[in-house]
Amino acid sequence: MVHPVQSVIESLYAAGRCPRLHVNATHAAVVCPEEIRHQWKERLIIDLDSSYPLDLTFGQTGLAANLSFGGMVSRCTFPWESIYVVMDRATGRGIVLDRHVPESVRRQSGTPAPAAARLDGEPEPAAESRPDLRAVSTEPTPAAEPVPAAAAPAEAPAPADKPATDETQVKKRRAAFRVIDGGG
Repeated sequence: MVHPVQSVIESLYAAGRCPRLHVNATHAAVVCPEEIRHQWKERLIIDLDSSYPLDLTFGQTGLAANLSFGGMVSRCTFPWESIYVVMDRATGRGIVLDRHVPESVRRQSGTPAPAAARLDGEPEPAAESRPDLRAVSTEPTPAAEPVPAAAAPAEAPAPADKPATDETQVKKRRAAFRVIDGGG
């Protein structure tokens, strides 16, 4: 069975869109550079721009990708439980996985914790079992605060009906990456 996070990411790619993830980098099973973990904590934002050489892979427990932080590429892994928002970077529409939202983020946004059970004692169906696209971001990422993961291009996003980049631009970007921990 395909995880809902994977399903939304693949749907966005199929539509020519750029998926944006909100990740709790303090989750014990997250693998990313320590300075990124400490800097962004529960609010790591990652753009999975397909014009970058991500080598994105999906597994039973999460996803992995080559991400660039300050020009240095690292192989990062994120368990499904660490990802709490998947959205379209351009429109802000996507899914919120309520059970995965860190308490600190929940408090800042004023969102109540998800109910553990219904009144009849039956557990609530998992939010992941029925994701639907909706607006998840009421404010864009501030221009002064760069998106930390390399997946975001320096230029403005291309309209959906035009390709994001040509092959020459993609090759140029790939040549600029320096892998620092691509081993297994």
